[in-house]
Amino acid sequence: MGIERLYEAPAVGSLTPVAPGVQWLRLPLPFQLDHINVWLLEEEAHYTLVDCGANLPEVAAIWDQLAKTLFATKPLKRIIVTHAHPDHIGMAAPLMRIHGTSLQMSMSEYLFTRAMCGHLDGFDGVTAGRFMASHGLVDEAAEETLRARGKLFSNLVPEPPLSFLRMQHGDEILIAGRIWRCHEGYGHSTEHISLICDELKLMISGDMLLPTISTNVSVYGLEPEANPLQLFLKSVESMATLSDELTVLPSHGVPFKGVHERCAQLLRHHEHRLKELLAALKDAPMSAAQAVGVLFRRKMDGHQMSFALGEAVAHLHYLWRKGLVVRTQENGVWKFQTPL
Repeated sequence: MGIERLYEAPAVGSLTPVAPGVQWLRLPLPFQLDHINVWLLEEEAHYTLVDCGANLPEVAAIWDQLAKTLFATKPLKRIIVTHAHPDHIGMAAPLMRIHGTSLQMSMSEYLFTRAMCGHLDGFDGVTAGRFMASHGLVDEAAEETLRARGKLFSNLVPEPPLSFLRMQHGDEILIAGRIWRCHEGYGHSTEHISLICDELKLMISGDMLLPTISTNVSVYGLEPEANPLQLFLKSVESMATLSDELTVLPSHGVPFKGVHERCAQLLRHHEHRLKELLAALKDAPMSAAQAVGVLFRRKMDGHQMSFALGEAVAHLHYLWRKGLVVRTQENGVWKFQTPL
């Protein structure tokens, strides 16, 4: 079975039914990836929301309009967040305050949010700048990237949610009389949770399974020796064991069917990138900043470069941990090369 895309993209701010009691809402983002999909699950007396958008004036305006219409007769009482990236959790705190909602998410994603909002040491631009420099991104390129990323989280998540209920892999959440199973995923974030409803044959996949792009898998200065690509590939292999009858409701793009084929595509994609990178490393030692040009053949702004550099380090670390390349340090910059 191939990939079957099931819908055309809806207008931003409009509700689209996708299954009994499940509605799709698209919210804007100010990036090249210009939207996030969130999901409203209707219950007998209230609504549950899965993910909630970044804290932007145009997003807040959409939620304000829904407060006057959809939620006027049936209130919003629960928010579930798949993971702690700003487009997924940014509006959680104000929606909790306005509607008196509860919040459910994984423990490590919640603590990551609190640390980022609290500007703790290590969760800051200084750490990011040192990390980028250690992988060869310096001078104007590094400054542009830091300007783009330095306050990105706090700008899109200006306040953290102050309480939550923990979700873990294998937990079952009852929504409108139906069980939604929690399915963990790693590599993109610390402890991503997707939701699966066998009765409706639905999977709210968050960022772990997207229809046309591979989610970002990066190494960051907070965990500079990490191997997130290995974690991500194992997570994809785990998702490949799920039912192929599931309709996937992703955070970006449109709903689709074909879990098995999409997982196979993702595994092939990263295998191809790793082979390309390994071939390039046979010629001369290469930093992650140089490897960006091997993996991404397009011009990027500072925002995009921050993700690209993290991805390049992730792929280099995967090869390094496998023993396929060696790592040395030259003038404070990590270089990678196949063994001589």
